[in-house]
Amino acid sequence: MSKVTEKSLRARCTELNMGPLKNTTFGIRTQRTGKGYTVDLQYRDATPPQILVEGVTAAEASATVEGAAFGAAAVKAAGSDKPEFVTRETFIRQSGERCPKCATKDISAEHLSVGKGMITQKHACQRCGLSWKSIYRLDDYEVAITGVMEASHE
Repeated sequence: MSKVTEKSLRARCTELNMGPLKNTTFGIRTQRTGKGYTVDLQYRDATPPQILVEGVTAAEASATVEGAAFGAAAVKAAGSDKPEFVTRETFIRQSGERCPKCATKDISAEHLSVGKGMITQKHACQRCGLSWKSIYRLDDYEVAITGVMEASHE
């Protein structure tokens, strides 16, 4: 086994990003810092990067890169290397401001429908034509204090 270097890590990430990871929702990146190597997933949308490891040796960074590539290959073999829609968690993290299919912010919202303990709102994407409902659930209330009496100063 040859020694892992910063150059070989960068080359492997480029190879993976241009090859097996090309059609996934993320790429992989390594960086050398004063405390060692950091490996993170770089998402192709506005999702912040996800750090997989930091402050590790080059060999540990290499193992992490290979693990991410193996995981992506397993998902691809299962037939869902690029899901048609974002996950529920991603949709919520993005505050429902993006189309769950094409991730554009070019969406239109219709009126709100009120039901028992929830409100729904229909949306439509202007780019890909997808229609969906956002669901808002009642989880608390807050009393507004109005007409507070002023303290008298005598």
